[in-house]
Amino acid sequence: MDVISSHNSIVPHLPPPVIYMLDLIGLFGPAILFVVNIWYLWGNRIYWIWNIALFFINMNINGALKDWIREPRPEGGRSMTTYETYKGVQEYGMPSGHSQLAFGLVTYSYLVKPDTMYLIGGISIICLTLYQRWKYKRHSIEQLGAGAVVGIVVAYIGYALITMGITGQ
Repeated sequence: MDVISSHNSIVPHLPPPVIYMLDLIGLFGPAILFVVNIWYLWGNRIYWIWNIALFFINMNINGALKDWIREPRPEGGRSMTTYETYKGVQEYGMPSGHSQLAFGLVTYSYLVKPDTMYLIGGISIICLTLYQRWKYKRHSIEQLGAGAVVGIVVAYIGYALITMGITGQ
């Protein structure tokens, strides 16, 4: 067996570069949306600060829910990178943290500063994230849906409480 054929049997088949790039955008969707939100909400001081705080609050809520529910990830899940490893409560899949964070970020920013183009871009990244998590069997549809609901609820409650604090109502 020559080196090339021996090497090809070890290296998993990679999708075409465009598909792989879209999968990477999905994998890093919450991080991309977080950076976009930092830029998008710049100038809205209180909402900007709370965007950061709510991101970390959402991460902690996700960890607590995973620890409480303890539903495993789907069988046969694969990683895109060597850095995608899970330890502790992150070994569980319910609810999806990627889904929760992505939906939370887009919902919160849209409530603060409604803009159709932002919403379309945000939903596009959410779709890539949901598809990537499902395609690589990191989450079931139910886990992705639960993450979406939790992310939207946390964002809405956070926005409502912050707005009430600002307006005094």
